[in-house]
Amino acid sequence: MKKIGATFKQGLLLCLLCLVLFCLYGLGVYVQFLHTLPKADLFESAYSKSVLDRQGRILSVFLNQAEQWHLKSPTPIPNKLKIAVLTYEDKRFNKHFGVDILALLRSVKNNFTQTKRTGGSTISMQVVKLYLKPKRTYSNKINEIFQALALETAYNKDEILAMYLNNAPYGGNVIGYHSASLLYFGKNSTQLTWAESALLAILPNAPGLLNLNKNPQILKNKRDLLLHKLHTLGYFDETILELSLKEPIPQGKKPIQNLAPHLSLKLIQQSTQGNITSTIDKQIQAKLESKIKAYHKKLLSLGILNLSALVVDTKSGEILSYIGSQDFLDIENFGQIDGVVALRSPGSLLKPFLYALSIDSGLIAPQSLLVDVPMFFSNFKPQNANKTFQGLITAESALQKSLNVPFVRLLQNYGYEKFFFSLQDMAGLKPSNASRYGLSLILGSKEMSMLQIARLYRGLGNYGSFGDLYATLPYEKKQEKSYITQGSAYLTLHSLKELKREGELDYHKEKMAFSWKSGTSYGRKDAWAAGCSPQYTIVVWAGNFTGKPNPNIFGVKTAGTLLFELLEELPHNNVNFTLPTSKLTYIEADKFSGYRLTEDMKALLPDNATKDATQSILFPLDSRILRTSPFYKKVFMYDGKELDSQDENFIYATPQLTLNLPLNVLTYYKLQNVNVEKHLTKQEKTLKIIYPTQNLKIIQPKDFSGQQELIIRIANLKNQNISWYLDKNLIHSSNSATLKIFLPKGTHYLSIVGKDGDIDSVRFSVEN
Repeated sequence: MKKIGATFKQGLLLCLLCLVLFCLYGLGVYVQFLHTLPKADLFESAYSKSVLDRQGRILSVFLNQAEQWHLKSPTPIPNKLKIAVLTYEDKRFNKHFGVDILALLRSVKNNFTQTKRTGGSTISMQVVKLYLKPKRTYSNKINEIFQALALETAYNKDEILAMYLNNAPYGGNVIGYHSASLLYFGKNSTQLTWAESALLAILPNAPGLLNLNKNPQILKNKRDLLLHKLHTLGYFDETILELSLKEPIPQGKKPIQNLAPHLSLKLIQQSTQGNITSTIDKQIQAKLESKIKAYHKKLLSLGILNLSALVVDTKSGEILSYIGSQDFLDIENFGQIDGVVALRSPGSLLKPFLYALSIDSGLIAPQSLLVDVPMFFSNFKPQNANKTFQGLITAESALQKSLNVPFVRLLQNYGYEKFFFSLQDMAGLKPSNASRYGLSLILGSKEMSMLQIARLYRGLGNYGSFGDLYATLPYEKKQEKSYITQGSAYLTLHSLKELKREGELDYHKEKMAFSWKSGTSYGRKDAWAAGCSPQYTIVVWAGNFTGKPNPNIFGVKTAGTLLFELLEELPHNNVNFTLPTSKLTYIEADKFSGYRLTEDMKALLPDNATKDATQSILFPLDSRILRTSPFYKKVFMYDGKELDSQDENFIYATPQLTLNLPLNVLTYYKLQNVNVEKHLTKQEKTLKIIYPTQNLKIIQPKDFSGQQELIIRIANLKNQNISWYLDKNLIHSSNSATLKIFLPKGTHYLSIVGKDGDIDSVRFSVEN
């Protein structure tokens, strides 16, 4: 008897020792696993990358490194799915600490007494199994128990359930409930029905069943069994049960439509996150991509192969639609190139910004006259697109007609370096040398991207406040800076809204308030249209990614038409820019020239002209004072005649303000058979060398004799006979306004002498 008691004690001690060792072993497994657990999701590195729109809707999805559709849901688990999964997999999930003792004991009993094995794993234990992927052994099963306890220590129940459902297998290469929802039902997981939730609850338990050609009925039976159980538990009524039982099993995977592929690729390369939330509006993106593809088909026959477009929220700077090409899958026409970031000549798109800055500098008002006649700026002779000139034209009309010559001259007056540095700040350009571009800057010699153009026009639409564009949410809003006054921005936007272009289509202006500008690059390589409303900023580009020119490329016709087709697809675009009344005031300006007349100048006007000499115009309060008119000159009149200081009656003459048009303008009008004699004052110079200009360096190729051909141009208002002298030698005599000569390399002196004694001279050099 004593022997039996001693044996029992030894056995008990041995059991206690084994229990202690088991607990110590378990504690070791627990502590070791706990210390390896990251603070974030266990599976963060395994997820497929996806790009979402601003409302969390899928834009683009990319397979992970294991070639799986493995998406992490961007939203909390839907309540229906949570109920279905816990009912089917782990009904005591919210009560246990990672291990369900009752389920484990039942599993042990069934495995020893029944041929069909049953599992006792909790959802926490299954998360461990999904994470570690251990072999199926009893020792690993024991380890899972303690690892599940550690998991419950490190994470809360919602986090554990989310990790399970985001990483559970759903058949083939589909991992996670969000992937399954998209691929099997073609919908976001937030929209799952009870039937769909029940199906997703049973699949991880037997993902091999989802062979839709072999097991649809088995799958349906298991789903329906769970639906009946959910109904019995009171989660929904009889009507919902009947409707749910009638829902069919999915017949295969549905294709996932990838939208905004160029932006999506860019974002996933820049981020380590699984889900990247963009600022894109999926509905707008889908509509505009469809519109772009349809429009592209119309252009193909014209040899225009590529299109890009960008839509930005004017107020916030958030990108709402990003279309890098006509079709990402159009391999033949280089559709994978991202046209939004490509650098190209912007053509005339920069003119509104010189216009606005010039208003702020007091150089012009919208009503101010600019000179539009043939001009030389050193070696640069700009031409208007239609090869014609207007003589004198208001600044507003010059902008609306996109005339090159007046804006080159305006840039010269404003300062091309000053404009370049303002442009650099407004558009976010990288620092570069302004002298590389010179006066051709205003015609598009500085290449820019669509993003930079959008930043400019968005800033203009934001009443002159410029800042970054944003593509992802959330973002840290950076401080914006005003480079254009609110008043000047409004006047510019108003001018761009009133555009009337030749051949312009009906753009439904009654329905849409939009201020826009077109642009065509030199050689017809790029067609642009860019503009803004209080809601949207849109930039459109059409051309060829190869850089091949095309005579069918026109900013207005090619890109402008598309811009307004896109605009029609955008919601709530019927608000005009509000007049900033506190930033604008009415000033008095000369009615003829649109510049300021001082009180002293008005006092010198003829009596019959004083009454109607001025007009009231809107001008920014924060701008510099508008310059005085350059088209007037003070003369001295006596007995209806103009006198000079040498005249004996000069002491009796009275000062008077008279119109004094520039010589090149008078020359232009004379060539148009307009009588200019009445605009000539006594001291007016009527003879002038227009080209070459003083100290000009002419660089041009030689002919076969080693000399360079040069066409000299002069202004000869009185049509008098002219003697032409080159290097002090008489070379020609006539009343012609041009002369072709051949010159050797070196410095030369040119003089012209008129019959009435007028003279003009220039010094220039020829290089090769």
